[in-house]
Amino acid sequence: MNKNNIDLGKYVISAFLLLSGSVSVVKFLLGDALESQPWGMFFAGLALIFVGVIALPSVLDKINTKDYKWLLVVGVLGSLGLSLSVVMSVNEEIVFQETKVQVQAQTIQRLKDIRESQLSHKSIYGTYALDFDSLKSFIKAVVVPVTYNMGSFHDTLPERKSFENGYVIKRLDLDSISSIIGVTQLQLLSDIEEDNSPFKIRDTTYTSFFAENFTQEERISSKLPLFKMNEMPFNPLTGERFIMKVGIVEVGGLWQPTLLVQDPTPFGREKVKKDTLSFGSISEAHTDGNWRN
Repeated sequence: MNKNNIDLGKYVISAFLLLSGSVSVVKFLLGDALESQPWGMFFAGLALIFVGVIALPSVLDKINTKDYKWLLVVGVLGSLGLSLSVVMSVNEEIVFQETKVQVQAQTIQRLKDIRESQLSHKSIYGTYALDFDSLKSFIKAVVVPVTYNMGSFHDTLPERKSFENGYVIKRLDLDSISSIIGVTQLQLLSDIEEDNSPFKIRDTTYTSFFAENFTQEERISSKLPLFKMNEMPFNPLTGERFIMKVGIVEVGGLWQPTLLVQDPTPFGREKVKKDTLSFGSISEAHTDGNWRN
């Protein structure tokens, strides 16, 4: 190995430290309002540059033993401080991510409640509710049809003939029919259910979307947080009203209603890009949410 290679080898460590430190400092300085970097990166970069300069052979030759020991102590203490800072930063990030998951879960559930209500509104009226007041009125209104079918038709007594002979009844007819044929209402209902009776039940009753989905019993059985009508339009953490927009778009020659609901105050750190939770689109006829679950 010639002398030039030996001399260059002395600068490898310094060059690596200086380059690493410079990259960290530059990345910190270039961080914008949406992607700012932690101060730990800046100080770590400065520490690497400092050590890189001290490690230069030309600098080491000029430092006496006493000064070198002090510099070593400062370097060790600085390394310990940076290490502690990294550990604290990691723990802080873990706590932050756990909090973020919990907060976003509440927001996502509220967005899901709004979406299901709007989809029901569309299935009945063909359009989405224009605002939250209209949506709340719909949720309470007794307009959601519930189809009730019991008993099946067969070849010996097909559907048309069953209607002609008066065997297709509604639920309200159970009491009078059971009295006429001399059986209890429960017995008649059981016979219809097991196809042991010529009678069939074909009925449609109406209920509210609230009664079907948002009652305390229904939410507990579905393992969901209790629903509060007045809180539905707002972010559960900040209390800010969700942004809701409706529109219309042409799909395959047909005009389809569109819906977009957004969280105006996404959870996150200041000066760091945040995930804006939302579902739907104004320009496309879908109600997909941008969350993962």
